[in-house]
Amino acid sequence: MQTVKALKAKLQKQWQNQVFYKQWLCGELSFPLQVSLKRPTDKQLLHDFAVLTAAQQAFERELLPHAGVSLLKQQVSYATMGRQNVPVAVVFESPEALARFCGKWQEWQQFIADAKRLQAGLPHVRIGQQVSIKQLLNHAGEWEKLIAIAHFFRANPLPGCYLRELPIAGVDSKFIEHRKQTVKTLLDAVLPADAINSQYTQMGEHGFEKRFGLRFDEPQIRFRLLDPQLYYEVGGLRDITLPISHFAQLSLMVDRVFITENLVNGLAFPNVKNALVIFGKGYSVQLLKQIQWLHRCRLYYWGDVDTDGFAMLSQIRGYFSNTQSLLMDEATLLATKPFWGAEALNKRQTPESLPNLIPAEAALYSKLKADHWQPRLRLEQERIPFSLLTEQLRQLGCK
Repeated sequence: MQTVKALKAKLQKQWQNQVFYKQWLCGELSFPLQVSLKRPTDKQLLHDFAVLTAAQQAFERELLPHAGVSLLKQQVSYATMGRQNVPVAVVFESPEALARFCGKWQEWQQFIADAKRLQAGLPHVRIGQQVSIKQLLNHAGEWEKLIAIAHFFRANPLPGCYLRELPIAGVDSKFIEHRKQTVKTLLDAVLPADAINSQYTQMGEHGFEKRFGLRFDEPQIRFRLLDPQLYYEVGGLRDITLPISHFAQLSLMVDRVFITENLVNGLAFPNVKNALVIFGKGYSVQLLKQIQWLHRCRLYYWGDVDTDGFAMLSQIRGYFSNTQSLLMDEATLLATKPFWGAEALNKRQTPESLPNLIPAEAALYSKLKADHWQPRLRLEQERIPFSLLTEQLRQLGCK
């Protein structure tokens, strides 16, 4: 005879697997609900009649405190034991009886209320399809606010403001920030295609804001103008930091752009006519790929001579095929042997070759990978004598 504890565990597992939620959403959950019990066999009754009778009585006693729950018995004919009145099912008279039995009554009430609210507020959103049952449960009691957010964006697509500025009654920016994935699900379901920037699918790096036309705290680009004649175009400034979108809109008489990974190198970079230097930020050079005017410039990348430096050179040349390396050649490396160091193990690149390198760069990368001169050789750009930089600029025809 099954115990009440075992029956409850079985039903709770079904609850956890969302069986009853799915049945309710499909209109397939009807009451009274019968949950079948395994019937004793003729042999069990013959050998353990007293034990089974006691177990049945105990089962009935344990069911008594549960309102709306009863035990269904039927007359069953056995070959040896004859006709016996045995339990065949537990009957739940209502959703409340089932939910209370499983310890889920409050959760069930909230689920029904939230589902009805969502169906009324956003009729085109299908629970179990666009919005999962898990999402509905995870945001219990929050759907009035979530629906209000969807209504706002439907009335004001691509609002062009910060989350903090959205005038949605009862909703603050923190509420949205902590529920971006669910808000995205709703907006994807209710907004027209032209109100969604489908290029952005992930929530990281302000993907939510980019997808739905919101402003955000943009990455900053720091650069120095290397031509004093250019200072006057920007009010006498020379060392400038701008949001990436503002940097993309610059219209300066610049035909050379240098990118250096070292701060002091950027600060001390010599004057060059019609040029500027960008302070790099490691692999965040990917931010520059959206700067279209860089394609029109002679672009130079100056990084460390090690496997990591060539990986960054490969990356930026993948965005700008016009990129030349600066002081990242074998001649510079061999001329600065007293300044050699060791590349950190966690920075050392594992690929045997890199895309986007010209033959001389690829050959040097291979030698560094093979420890041709010494293990994990690294020449940091700030250790290169400044005279080599000025000579390189002279050879490039910089004035």
